[in-house]
Amino acid sequence: MDFFSNQNTSKDTVRRGLKTARGTWHNAIDNVTDKAAPAFRRMSGRASNVADKMADGAHHAVDVISHKGEQLHGLQQQLVSGTRNTIRNRPLLAVGIAVAGGVLLSWWLSRRQHQHQEKYTDEQ
Repeated sequence: MDFFSNQNTSKDTVRRGLKTARGTWHNAIDNVTDKAAPAFRRMSGRASNVADKMADGAHHAVDVISHKGEQLHGLQQQLVSGTRNTIRNRPLLAVGIAVAGGVLLSWWLSRRQHQHQEKYTDEQ
């Protein structure tokens, strides 16, 4: 019977040791948490400030881009209006410019196609 009583005593000793260790670990975790909490709050506050500044910058960028878009739209309207007036006032000049542009585009595309064909035949 001495053997079984020693086992119960050993189990009780181990249980008490584990209970003490568990309490010590809980205290250590609580201490670390208490010390880390202010640092986390500061980091959170800083991150919030950075996010606010980034949002303000994004809003400013959107406003600037919107304003520039309106300016470009105005310039486009002026260009279309000026081109329309030039075509009405000088129709032969407009036809001549269109024909010259077509000839140049045709020449450029045929030259490009010719160079591509030469390159392809050289590779084979």
